[in-house]
Amino acid sequence: MVSKAHMSGERSVFRSIFKNVSVLTLGRIANALCSFIYIALAVRALGLSDFGLLFLIHSLASTSSVLSRMQSWQTLIRFGSESFGNGDTDLLHRVIHFCIRLDTISAACAIVFGLVGVQIYGHTAHWSAHVRFLADLYMFVSPLMYSGWANGILRMAGKFHLVPIIDSCAALAKTLGVIIGYVLHLKLGYFLFIWAMTIIIDYGFYIHYALDILRRKFQFRYFRAFRHWRWQLPGMWQFTRAASVNQTLGNISGHVATLLVGNGLGPAEAAVFRVCRQIADGIVTPAQLISPVLYPELVRMRDRQDWRGLKRVTWKMFGVLSALSLALLLLSAFFGSTIFRFLLHVHVHHTSLYISIMLLAAVFSLLVIPLEPLLIVVGHVKFLMKSRTAVMAVYFPALYVLTRHFGLAGACLSTAVCNATILLSQILGVWFFYDRIGKSKA
Repeated sequence: MVSKAHMSGERSVFRSIFKNVSVLTLGRIANALCSFIYIALAVRALGLSDFGLLFLIHSLASTSSVLSRMQSWQTLIRFGSESFGNGDTDLLHRVIHFCIRLDTISAACAIVFGLVGVQIYGHTAHWSAHVRFLADLYMFVSPLMYSGWANGILRMAGKFHLVPIIDSCAALAKTLGVIIGYVLHLKLGYFLFIWAMTIIIDYGFYIHYALDILRRKFQFRYFRAFRHWRWQLPGMWQFTRAASVNQTLGNISGHVATLLVGNGLGPAEAAVFRVCRQIADGIVTPAQLISPVLYPELVRMRDRQDWRGLKRVTWKMFGVLSALSLALLLLSAFFGSTIFRFLLHVHVHHTSLYISIMLLAAVFSLLVIPLEPLLIVVGHVKFLMKSRTAVMAVYFPALYVLTRHFGLAGACLSTAVCNATILLSQILGVWFFYDRIGKSKA
């Protein structure tokens, strides 16, 4: 029998999750509405080929950013959540300082990776010297694509209402910039500048709000973070390393896939692939927002050693997302190609098929959402890292080969199979570790 206290606690967790997801969805809706405008106008202003170059350069910068990231927000919540709630200022400062140092190292690495990536990819893709120069400049905003520790502070403090404000401001700035570029018939360099300014605005807001929270409650000083470079709690670095490898492989797959399609088929096809993926991801976005909300809640349940509640919440979320996935697949079958034609203002054969396959891939990723945080929270992040590494080692070569032989259909199918394999590995992981959850701490 499940006690009334447990049932009440689970209902409280669900209310918190869906309340925060609803708030985050507002920002994503504003972003999606703006993207319909700025993508459509950017394609009309640049043409499909130059628009593809814009996406490829942005993907290079995103790849360098993702490759260099240490998942400082996960480390912050994992090791700082209890001290944040209890007001343990000294320990919390040390954990935040550790995460700031991680992000500083990541920022330096992102620029180096980006500049090297431009030289290699630009040569293999036969980019002109002008395009390479623009790409080199764009790489300097790659460190600002990740707000790491600041994002962790907002999630830990439950300030989810700030995220739609940030998203909306950045989206409106990008839309306004693109409208000006469209009216004045400006070229690729201008649109890259607008994309870069949007990244700077987004990053600036996150840092401002995070520092404001810390200064008000904990008298925090940012530059004190660089005093003690060697400090860490037991297991902190090992957790960060494993979580970072797992998350990096998950985040990087979309950007690398776009780059491989662009290298194999050209920038126009890369734009089609990227937009099909963006439409699919956009359709499942509200459900994907459960991920950043669910992880802090599971950490709190782990800290209370509420193992039964933690398992029940995970499976209930899995059931909700499974039902939602069926509805989303039906939605894409009816409206996918209509959205594509509106965005790109061009007719491309088989777009309904491409979008349907990419939505299936997105659904597989969606179903991973409740499983991955569970495995991380109960201490099996190394399993996630190893299984995802094995899948990605097969996925990237397979994607390139299938793209060269079967075009965009091959790229989409390989992506769906990759995501299905990741989902299967995590289901097996949960099944294998399920009976052990909480026993060592009972």
